[in-house]
Amino acid sequence: MKRKIVSYAAKSSKKSSSIVLIAAPKRGKLKSKKSENNSPGDKELSFNKIIYIVLLLIVIGGVILYSSGIFDEPEIAQSTNQSFEDVHKGVDLSNLQQINALENELKTNPTDKEKILTLAHMLNDSGFKQKAIDRYKEYLKFDPENPDVLVDMGVCYYDLQNYAEAEKWMKEALKYEPKHQIAHLNLGIVSLTSGKHDEAIEWWRKAVEINPNNNIGKKAQELINSH
Repeated sequence: MKRKIVSYAAKSSKKSSSIVLIAAPKRGKLKSKKSENNSPGDKELSFNKIIYIVLLLIVIGGVILYSSGIFDEPEIAQSTNQSFEDVHKGVDLSNLQQINALENELKTNPTDKEKILTLAHMLNDSGFKQKAIDRYKEYLKFDPENPDVLVDMGVCYYDLQNYAEAEKWMKEALKYEPKHQIAHLNLGIVSLTSGKHDEAIEWWRKAVEINPNNNIGKKAQELINSH
């Protein structure tokens, strides 16, 4: 579209002349001499150089990534932590609420020996053997000649594979009750586990002599027959 050229006539007493205002021309992009002088061959050469450089960078980048091991399959870390089942093997957590309640009650009344004994038995039955031992010892301060408690504490030591302590406390029970049949039966088992076969048989025979007709006597006889 042609732009209108606007002219103004200047009024003068002298000879008039026309002054024409010309619209400014549109500005175009300036061409550099360099671009004008480039031949088609030069353009093709520059394009090839760019392609070569790009390919070279891709190859170098691939080598770096491969050498860094980023494409390797990730190794699965092996956990050294034991599972919950392994850690609590042999432990019954169903009595945990009652155990906690008894422990709280004993904080208020630490000399209640009946609650101490109840807690010790519950810890023993739930698999907390060392804690049970601690409570049994606490109870024995009030009743040191209780053969049943001494035998039960010996059983805890046996479960912890401390056979010397197990034997010690079971024999201690026999000082106060020489015909404690369960003590004789258990001492035979402790002796057998410790590799003392003949001694084990002797303990079981004594258990049978105390009472051959009850379950403990029959169990002792079965052990004699099988060993």
